[in-house]
Amino acid sequence: MIATRPGAATVYMHPSTTATFNGDLDYIAIEHAMNGEAVDLTQAERVEAARQLVARGFCLAEAGLRVGCARETVAGWQNNGWAAPATRPDPDPIDIGNAKHGRSGYTKGCRCRTCKDGASAAKRERNSRLQAAA
Repeated sequence: MIATRPGAATVYMHPSTTATFNGDLDYIAIEHAMNGEAVDLTQAERVEAARQLVARGFCLAEAGLRVGCARETVAGWQNNGWAAPATRPDPDPIDIGNAKHGRSGYTKGCRCRTCKDGASAAKRERNSRLQAAA
């Protein structure tokens, strides 16, 4: 009788390293993603998993499916030299002295989240009033 262990027919891929962690890359999570398992990945881990999958002959669509993003996203990473896009932090608020925030939640020149959200809400409200009047 010839017996094989369960799962022996499928090839299980491993990242090309014996380390399990490097900076912000968790190679175990990358390994699980490369093998099609559901796992939460950081942006850098998605890029690395997609890079390794494409290097092993997977198409961009299949690599994107395994890391949980669109084919176009993987193509963008590949065209960018497999560099993760830099995320821009929200800019620091401008020091506007002792000025109080306006009635709409916005003071001209301030970039804090409160002022931005207040300005957006005031703009939406103004547009809805104009549409209702028309």
